[in-house]
Amino acid sequence: MAHPLILKGGTIVTMDSKRRCFKGDLEIIGNKIHRIGKSLKPGSKARVVNVSNQFVIPGLIQTHTHLVQCLFRGWADDMSLLDWLKTRIWPLEQAHTQKTIQTSARLALAEMQMLGTTSILDMATVKNTDAVLETVKESGMRYWGGKCLMDLKSFSGPLYEDTETSLKETEALIKHWHNDNDLMNYALCPRFAVSCTENILKACVYLQDKYDLLIHTHASESLEEIAIIKKRTGFDNVSYLKNLGMLNSKTVIVHGVHLTGNEIMDMVKAKTPLAHCPSSNLKLASGIAPIFDYLKQGMTVSMGSDGAPCNNTMDPFMEMRLTALLQKPKFGPEALPALTALEMATLQGAKTIGREDEIGSLESGKLADVVTVRRDHPSVTNVEDPYSALVYSCSGRDVAHVFINGKCVVKNGRHFRWNPQELGQESRSQIQFLIKKISCSTTL
Repeated sequence: MAHPLILKGGTIVTMDSKRRCFKGDLEIIGNKIHRIGKSLKPGSKARVVNVSNQFVIPGLIQTHTHLVQCLFRGWADDMSLLDWLKTRIWPLEQAHTQKTIQTSARLALAEMQMLGTTSILDMATVKNTDAVLETVKESGMRYWGGKCLMDLKSFSGPLYEDTETSLKETEALIKHWHNDNDLMNYALCPRFAVSCTENILKACVYLQDKYDLLIHTHASESLEEIAIIKKRTGFDNVSYLKNLGMLNSKTVIVHGVHLTGNEIMDMVKAKTPLAHCPSSNLKLASGIAPIFDYLKQGMTVSMGSDGAPCNNTMDPFMEMRLTALLQKPKFGPEALPALTALEMATLQGAKTIGREDEIGSLESGKLADVVTVRRDHPSVTNVEDPYSALVYSCSGRDVAHVFINGKCVVKNGRHFRWNPQELGQESRSQIQFLIKKISCSTTL
C-alpha cells in the first residue's frame, strides 16, 4: 500500500456540495483523496508537505486544447478564424513530423501542468496521432482526445483525408488507446462541420454509441463558419449537428459563440455541454459568447484555452478571469461571479467529460487531482476571499504543486518529467524546421 501524503496547513477550497473553504489538511493515499480535515494527525509513515499560505484546490480541467499547435505560438497572430486556419495552422499541421508533434505536445503538456491543469479534452491533427498519445502517456496528464477528422476535400485544404481511411485509422486508435491506462481516454474529433462530410459526422455518432466515447467538435465559433453551413445544408450550425443525431450529453460543442435561441434550447434539452474559450474568441475576433445567459438557461459550460497560436498562453486562471469579466458589461456587475468561474474550471469541466463523480472537487474517495496555489504574491497576499483571489488575482505562475491521480507532476513550480529550458530550446529548433519545410509556400 502506498504511504500517505498529507498536504498540511493550506486553505482548502473543496468545491464540494457545501462549497466549504477552511484552513486544514488533505491526505492522499494511492490515487485517491483519503481524508480532509482541519487537523489531520499524520501516521508514522506519512510524508508531510507544508502548504501553509497556499490554496489547495481541485485540479483544473480544460475541455478544449490543441497540443499539436503549441509549436506554432506567435506564428499566427492577428487574423480571423478561417484565414488563420487556411494560411497558417493547416499548412503547419500538414508539415508536422512525428518528432515535431512530440515536441509540440511536450511543450503544451508541461506548460498546462505547471499552470495547474490536470485534465484536458484535446484535438490532435489528421496524422501522427500515436505520437501525440504516446507523449500524453509519458506526461501523466489525465486525457481525452484523438485524431482530427477532415474528409470534405473542398474545405479541408492540405489536411484532407478520405472518409474510409480516416474511419479505419480512428477505429484502430480507439482499440489501441481507449482506456489504455487510468488516465487515457479516446475522444472522436471531427474538426468542424465545415471540413467534414455528412457521412463522417454520422459515422462519429455510430462510433460514439459503439464505444461509449465523447465527441469533441468546434461549432458556431464565427459568423463566416455558420454562413458556410447554412448555405450548404440550410441549417444553422448546431441545428445541423442535431439533425445528424449528434446532440447528447457526451458530445462537447466547442465555442458556441453565436448560438440561436433554438440551438440553446436544443443543447439544454439534450444535456449537450459547451466548452468556452474566451481568450481564443477574443484574439480571433470571433465574438463574446453570452455565457451568463447559457448558464441561466441550464447549459453545462466548462472552459479551455484552445490552442497556443490563438491565445497565446494556456493558463486556465486567465480563462477563468476573462470568463467572469467579459459577461459583466452586458449582463451587469453581479453576472458570473468568481465562484461560478471556478465551478466552470472544476465541477463543470468534470461534468462535461462525464466524470463529475471522480474529479472536480476535493472530497474523500475522489481521485487525487490536486493543485496548490501560492498566495504570497503582492497581488494576492491580502485577499481573504478564496474565490476572488483565485479568479481575479492569481495566475498559473502562482501554482506550487500539482498532483494527478495521486502522483506529483509539479513540485514547487518545477516539472518532474521535463526541463522547460530544454523543451524551449528544442521547440525553437523544431518550429524553424517546419517554417523552412514550407518556405516554398507563400502562406508564411
